[in-house]
Amino acid sequence: MIAVYFFYGLAFFTLGLAAGLQSRYGDDLPLRKQLPWLAAFGFAYATIAWLDMFHTYGTDPEVYQITNVIRMILQPTSGLLLLIFGWGVLTKIIPLPAWSHLIPGLLIVPIAFVITYASTTFITPSPIEIPIDIWSRYLLYLPGSIMAGIGFLRQWREQKGRGYYDVAGLMLATGLAFLFEAFVVGLVVPAAPYGPASYYNYNRTIYDAFSGEQAEPEKPFGLMNWLDYDQVLETTGLPIQFWRMLSAFAVTAFVVRGLDVFDAIRKRQMRELQIERDRAQKLAIEAQSAARQTAENWTDALISISRHIAELEDVDDILLYIVDNGRKLLHSNFMGLALLTGDLPDLELKCFANDSQTKIVDSPVKVENPLILNTLYHTGSYCSGVGEPPENFENLCFFGQNVASMVAVVQLHLDDKPIGALWIARHEGQSYSETDLIWLECLADQVVIAIQHGLMTSQLQSFSIIEERGRIAREMHDGLAQVLGYLNLQVQTLETLLKRGKQNALRAELDQMRQAVQLAHADVRENILSLRTTLANEKGLVSAIDEYLNEFGIQTRIETQFKNEVGGPLNLASLAEVQLVCILQEALTNVRKHAQANSVRVRIVQKQADNQCEYLLMEVIDDGIGFVSQNGDMRSFGLQTMHERAQAVGGDLKVHSRLGEGTSILCRFPCLAEEKLRKQNLVLQ
Repeated sequence: MIAVYFFYGLAFFTLGLAAGLQSRYGDDLPLRKQLPWLAAFGFAYATIAWLDMFHTYGTDPEVYQITNVIRMILQPTSGLLLLIFGWGVLTKIIPLPAWSHLIPGLLIVPIAFVITYASTTFITPSPIEIPIDIWSRYLLYLPGSIMAGIGFLRQWREQKGRGYYDVAGLMLATGLAFLFEAFVVGLVVPAAPYGPASYYNYNRTIYDAFSGEQAEPEKPFGLMNWLDYDQVLETTGLPIQFWRMLSAFAVTAFVVRGLDVFDAIRKRQMRELQIERDRAQKLAIEAQSAARQTAENWTDALISISRHIAELEDVDDILLYIVDNGRKLLHSNFMGLALLTGDLPDLELKCFANDSQTKIVDSPVKVENPLILNTLYHTGSYCSGVGEPPENFENLCFFGQNVASMVAVVQLHLDDKPIGALWIARHEGQSYSETDLIWLECLADQVVIAIQHGLMTSQLQSFSIIEERGRIAREMHDGLAQVLGYLNLQVQTLETLLKRGKQNALRAELDQMRQAVQLAHADVRENILSLRTTLANEKGLVSAIDEYLNEFGIQTRIETQFKNEVGGPLNLASLAEVQLVCILQEALTNVRKHAQANSVRVRIVQKQADNQCEYLLMEVIDDGIGFVSQNGDMRSFGLQTMHERAQAVGGDLKVHSRLGEGTSILCRFPCLAEEKLRKQNLVLQ
């Protein structure tokens, strides 16, 4: 028996140790949170078993009394720990159904009866340790083990429903092990004259449950006994301690193994969560890449639109570029641009882009959709939602058969006044988002800027024409008008000389008149050439300069040479091109009138500045007599005008001249890239 008690206690100690070690992992599994109670039960019950081993071996009476008191204290304590563990397994791991709250009320009467009956046994003439042992098992061990068993069986059904069959099998085995423990630990008790352990045989001998010594029965009761230590020994041939040892080892093995499988499942779930997180991160990265790509596409589109506007291209071409790119970037089937031709609701379609074409509308097309008109009336933006009536989307997609199912509209306003509307539409798919509406508003701003630049370009061209006409008028006043006045006086002089018969003087005056007429004729032809070159440069700036120099050489008989060292386009703004031609004309006029040159060379070259920006350099070099500028000199007024023209477009002009060594004029104009950078620097300053 000593060996049986030893291994019996060792089994429960192993249970307590294993449960205690598993509970130290700090995991948040509900079962692991209940393990400290099971560990405490295992250690307490192992102590009881080993105390029984010492009692069987035989000890000093005083020591026996002390250990017996300890055992009587540990008996209900261990049972209470098992009861707490069983209740936690039953209720904390998987919540009980709602109807289970009625069970305590239904069990009040039978539990009260059992407790009352148990209390009466403590006053019967028998050792106190026997009723403590028996009723600790009946009232604590038995319900604790049953609740734990039922709790693990519920876990079995739960894990089986989730498809975790390995855990379900272990939970089933653990539940059955606890039910077996309920029988061998909670229901099988020492022989006693009450409860299920009572017996009715006059000839049986009662053994003290703790000392192992024989004790005479107090009185006979009947003919039958069951569920006590002796009956188990007679039935199985093995003491109850052996079966309790087996149940302890079974519970230990299945609980520890179940926790290990729980950990495996948890790790598998963690791996699945990690995979899901990686997938979510990948999707997030892809979404960020897509968003970044979308932002880059929009940035490129807006920069390209700004470049077209800065180059003062035709407004209609810019508007077509905006609606075509906007439709693609906003993933729409239609984009339309309408402008007010008068007061509201006089709105006409200007241009549009759909899946098949992008074009300017030649004939007037009225836009009468209420969504667009209401947007103009109320000054704002509109984005359609879900469930709007289909009739609201009629007459939105022009020159097509499909009807829009969602639409977004923004207003075009100039100087706080509506001038038109820009809208997009889809035949099917998702509704437009707030981000789409923001991008559409950006395009609307670009449309307004393009229209403003178109108006400014027209005004600049008008101003240039007026200025050029004024210049030609001044030159005609200073040249042709004076010559005609001079000729009028000379004719009168000739008439007088003819009457007086002064032939020699008459011939001299005729020679002077001939020179004046020739000079006036040259001025008129130069003005005609300048006017044609300045206002009719559809051939391109380089071709216009080359043609102008050729005709200038023919008219003045001055040898001209033009050298273009720019491989591609000049990249000058339209106004800069006009000023460059005017400066060249003024320089050649000075050559014809004052330089007495035989040849003039013009060179155009594109160079890189220190700040890595490009600029265009034009050189005009003659081999004339040179000059020293003086105030009041006609040539100084021309040079001043040339300086002002260069500065008006952000360039500069330098003149180098020495008497007898000719004159060179160096004119530098910024290309478009440098001009944009200069404007940006001015804004930053």
